[in-house]
Amino acid sequence: MRNTAIILTLCIAGLWGCATWSGVGGPYTENSKNFRVDLPSGWHKYNRVRDALMITKDGLPLQQIKIVQISVDKELAHTKKKLSEKMLPHEAAELVVDNFRSNPNLLNQEILENSPAQVSNQNGFKIVCTYETKGGLPKKAAIYGLLDGNWYYEMIYEAPQRWYFHHDLPAFENVAQSFQLIKSAGQ
Repeated sequence: MRNTAIILTLCIAGLWGCATWSGVGGPYTENSKNFRVDLPSGWHKYNRVRDALMITKDGLPLQQIKIVQISVDKELAHTKKKLSEKMLPHEAAELVVDNFRSNPNLLNQEILENSPAQVSNQNGFKIVCTYETKGGLPKKAAIYGLLDGNWYYEMIYEAPQRWYFHHDLPAFENVAQSFQLIKSAGQ
């Protein structure tokens, strides 16, 4: 009887561990965060993250796409500054850049691009930057941002610079272009 209980416990634990990841591809709707997006086939969703949609193809350290919805009332993690629903896109982008540069876990940060961009048919911004991890790995990131009423939406793609960033950048650009708010504050 004891062996049956141990085997049953191990099977349940094994199934629970499998639930950490799920395959994605195609249309995806996140009603609680007010967006829909097309996700690339062959990628996997990390299910243990509750405050964001996080996907990867080969593992989070190699490439990841993350989509978050943040209240403008919430302080940014590294500067404690807040966004505002009245901000223009370039003003919001400057706060995001300032927060990025203030992150003590990222070394040798460099902003390569900070430009206007259309996000969900609205005026937003795009930032492209590079940095090194504390372990010395050079990484590159692309960020699309959008303010909509009391919410800030951010799509982030980051990967090692050497090969992965450019290899999977088209998949991220497709995700970013497909991003749509279910209901905009302006509607």
